[in-house]
Amino acid sequence: MLAFRGLKRMQSVLLQQGNTRSLTVTSHVVQHEDDSKLLVMENPYKEPYTGCLLCSVTVDFKNTQLLSQFISPHTGRIYGRHVTGLCGRKQKEVSKAIKKAHSMGFMSVTHKHPQFMKDPNICGIKHLD
Repeated sequence: MLAFRGLKRMQSVLLQQGNTRSLTVTSHVVQHEDDSKLLVMENPYKEPYTGCLLCSVTVDFKNTQLLSQFISPHTGRIYGRHVTGLCGRKQKEVSKAIKKAHSMGFMSVTHKHPQFMKDPNICGIKHLD
């Protein structure tokens, strides 16, 4: 409300000084009539959200073949989000499931099981072999 009063005062001062441009006063915008209107459009460079690989899949600690895709074959470390491309929720679920599988004895802690070494690479990670 105070902004509207300020705009009214500014309009009256401009009209008294003999300003040739007329102003249109709305509740929160001052717009000149002779200026062209701006169009609102979305960012053309923004990439569309495709979702992560596991958004439609339930993550279970007993599915060691799926979980082994997200650990390093040489060190057994869990890959981060920037490597796997998962959303935050699924990355947390995967890391909790891997830790639970480690503690229950379903997965090896130090390295990837040799049976899963030939599986297709979900994350697109290149390993030195």
